[in-house]
Amino acid sequence: MARNPHYFSQLAHIEVYSPKLEETVKFFTDIVGMDETGREENSVYLRAWGDYFHHSLKITFNEKPGMGHLGWRADSPEALDDVVNYLESIGAGIGWVDGDQGHGKAYRFQSPDGHIHEVFWDVVWLREEGKRGSVFADRYASNRRIGINPRRFDHVTYNTSNYAAEKEFWKGLGLRNPDEVRIADHIPPVGGLWTTGNLSHDIAIFTDPQLKPGEGALNHVAYNFDSREEVLLACDWAIENGYKLAMGAPTRHKADEGFFIYIDEPGGNRFEFYAGARLIFAPDHGPDIHYLKDNPNDAWGNTNPWKGEDGSFKEEHASHKPNLEAASVK
Repeated sequence: MARNPHYFSQLAHIEVYSPKLEETVKFFTDIVGMDETGREENSVYLRAWGDYFHHSLKITFNEKPGMGHLGWRADSPEALDDVVNYLESIGAGIGWVDGDQGHGKAYRFQSPDGHIHEVFWDVVWLREEGKRGSVFADRYASNRRIGINPRRFDHVTYNTSNYAAEKEFWKGLGLRNPDEVRIADHIPPVGGLWTTGNLSHDIAIFTDPQLKPGEGALNHVAYNFDSREEVLLACDWAIENGYKLAMGAPTRHKADEGFFIYIDEPGGNRFEFYAGARLIFAPDHGPDIHYLKDNPNDAWGNTNPWKGEDGSFKEEHASHKPNLEAASVK
């Protein structure tokens, strides 16, 4: 049998930091509608109703918001051994840690600009019972239509000071690159989307020239709906509960075609809720090239984060960051 050209099966979870732990947790349980699946002294675990593992989101108290780590599941026990050997060979390994709630031991590693990741194999497949249980055998929790009500964890976007190094790193780990973002063809790319399988991306990485080397920052975390109508319903629910849409209205990405909204949770992290992004099945597809002047983030609206206040395109605005202070993962 041919060996898979990658080490990971999927992006499994993210840990985010919040200086307002209980307010952030309340946002995700009462406003977003996620289930709390575990709790420790300074951390709370949650997942959407369509997630299968113990959690897809870990919220940990910290004085500043940002990303604690990204969790990846290995493609197999053998792939876990292989990727550990590979990470150690390129000097990216940190070492083994005891697993959080919901998974076994994990190997920690660091991508080029300081983002912390871990990879593991053993997981808890959490099948709920009682009020959270479902009559559908392939659902591990019921769809109880609470709040924003996303179905599943989808992807993470983060910023870097050195996209070239990140690109080489993820290419070496076997991720595919369906979309790439450039200023111009004679300049190296400033960002791109990276996937382990058929999703448009598991991670998106974009240059932020304001960051210093080693100061990689979280941009946003995305959860997925089955339909665009649910994105519109989420807009109503959010503003009815006192939250503003970060870009003012729902719109569509030109790169990946996802229909989306951004909301900033009380702790200072940005979350995306979206639907309708393309799926990619061919292993040799892409990258499709997008240019900053064409606004790959907003196909329908007028918000282009790479344009100056006068509406003209400026290369020094070649960053992709939210309208809040970028939070360092260090």
